[in-house]
Amino acid sequence: MIYDRIEQLIGNTPLLRIDPEIHGLRAIDVYAKLEYLNPFGSLKDRVAWSMLREIVQTARDRGLTVVESSSGNTAKALALLCGTYGVNFLTVTSRIRYPEVRMILHILGAQLEELPAVSECPDPFDPDDFLAAAKKLVAAQPDHYILTDQYFNPANPASHYAGTGEEILADLGSVDYFTSFLGTCGSTTGIGSRLREHDPHTRIYGVVSAPGNVVPGGRMSNELWEVGFYDPSFYNDIIQGDIPQAIDGMLVLNRRCGMCVGPTSGLTYSAMVERLRREDEQLCAQNRRANAVFLACDRMEPYTSFVQRHRPEVFVAGSELTTGSTAVTLSTLSDQQVNDCPTYTPHELHQLLADHQDTLVIDLRGHFAYSVAHLPDSMNIVDEQCALLIEQGPVMPRRRLVVVCAVGELSRRYAALLRAQGYDAASLAGGVTAWRHAGLPLQGRHHEPTATVTTPVN
Repeated sequence: MIYDRIEQLIGNTPLLRIDPEIHGLRAIDVYAKLEYLNPFGSLKDRVAWSMLREIVQTARDRGLTVVESSSGNTAKALALLCGTYGVNFLTVTSRIRYPEVRMILHILGAQLEELPAVSECPDPFDPDDFLAAAKKLVAAQPDHYILTDQYFNPANPASHYAGTGEEILADLGSVDYFTSFLGTCGSTTGIGSRLREHDPHTRIYGVVSAPGNVVPGGRMSNELWEVGFYDPSFYNDIIQGDIPQAIDGMLVLNRRCGMCVGPTSGLTYSAMVERLRREDEQLCAQNRRANAVFLACDRMEPYTSFVQRHRPEVFVAGSELTTGSTAVTLSTLSDQQVNDCPTYTPHELHQLLADHQDTLVIDLRGHFAYSVAHLPDSMNIVDEQCALLIEQGPVMPRRRLVVVCAVGELSRRYAALLRAQGYDAASLAGGVTAWRHAGLPLQGRHHEPTATVTTPVN
């Protein structure tokens, strides 16, 4: 078959039935929608072209540069598509974590503007966030730039409603269970809406990763509120997974199914199968059958450094399918290690800082939140950057370390990781929120230094 343009190859991806011996479900047939077979390697090919085709002629005629906020697949697809039309492309981002992704974007001719890391997901209410920065850039120079805006552009879910969802129905007739990892939530919203339009009983599961478990291409559970297309009422269940699950699932799909997919697909598959086991038991008891579809969303090559970091033994010849990493990382910490990590109340920490000058406070929040208000003399290391530092080994100064975050949950995991490396580390209970409520001193944009404030008497 001969095509005239590369975008004509986008879509019409196949469904692959997963052998029941692999997933172990007895009454549910499992299918993978092979979105990684799109020409640029991911489901974001559909989104990129759906957004671009409405503006590409305008951009070409006026010599405008297309702008998007993306750290990976959407940027890759837009760079390639823009190149075929002779249009420049710029991605504004703060979270290109994997060197392979940056190198690929450079090879494809993309312009990159990387801002200080804030979080895994853009916050539309943060004026310093990379999504806001992209929009301000376009608004300030409308004669130079034009924005695609994958986080809020209705062309995102529409591309999956008319494309991916329609294709699944054409192949299967109806779907009982549909599962996807949540990123912009455009694919789940679009596909799920089309499936439910055909059958209102279709159950839709969204997959996220646990806090501190950054899996490429998706969101952590504490970031979903920031996503433009996220509607919690749309989902029958939100399933939480972690990095070991993502890599285990990826290796199963790679080595037993022949699918060249990455950790996002791995977590989607493993979390879905685990969730469906209880449904499978009920169906068996009722002598009924069902089907389930998950998105095999992108290729593995851009994430080899991610796998190497979290599962280095995979790169040893003859390694077993899933061995589990022996390295101490956020994802391998046990619940017991986290629960055993000591905490300070705000008043205890305030007194400790007054009595001991050798205590270092590490603030994990994004740079905007830190700049507004932070504990006096604390050090700002955004959580994802802090994880990269800590997991390299004992690189922090040998001082008493106290880790803080917004509400004290994420900081306790980081403090536990530091303790596993032999540090004297603890967490601030309740985080900066509790510190503020206790009336203790803060510094930042709206706070003058208050070193003379004394600890209130309890």
